[in-house]
Amino acid sequence: MAEQSKQQVVTGNILQLVIKGKVVGLAQTADGRRSFGTEPVHGIGNFMPVEHVQLRYEGTVTVDRFFIRTDDLRSLGLAALGSDILDLGIVDMLVIDRITKKVLRQYVGMTMSDYTETFRANAIAGENATWRYLECKPSMSDPAGGIAAGA
Repeated sequence: MAEQSKQQVVTGNILQLVIKGKVVGLAQTADGRRSFGTEPVHGIGNFMPVEHVQLRYEGTVTVDRFFIRTDDLRSLGLAALGSDILDLGIVDMLVIDRITKKVLRQYVGMTMSDYTETFRANAIAGENATWRYLECKPSMSDPAGGIAAGA
C-alpha cells in the first residue's frame, strides 16, 4: 500500500476545511464553482456568433456536511436562520492538504447565500451552505501564480 505522503492524487480524506479560522469537520463535499458570464457576440446579419466574451465573474462555494448536534454551522457562526444573517459578515475559507500543509484553494470574501438542513427518517441529518465569494486564490505551488478573479 502506498504512503499518503507519496500519492500524487488529492483525496478528500487528506483535506481540511477551515472557515473563519475554524476547522469544519465531517464535511462530505466542498464544491467551488466559478462562472465567467461568457456570452456570444452577434451582429445584425450574423446567425452564428463571431466570438465569445467574458462579461462578469461570479464564484460560489457549497459545503455539505453531517448535522452535528454540538456544532452545526449556525452555532459555529457560519450560517444563519433568519435576520441573524445581517450579523454574519464576510468570511474566508481555506482548503488545506493535511500532508503537505499547502493551501489548495482560498475562497476570499465569502458572503452567505443559502443554508439548508435535511432531516430524513433512517438517515444521517445533514446541512448545506452556499457562499458567494469575491475571488479564489490557487495553491501556493500553482505555476500560474495568479488569482482566479484576475488581479
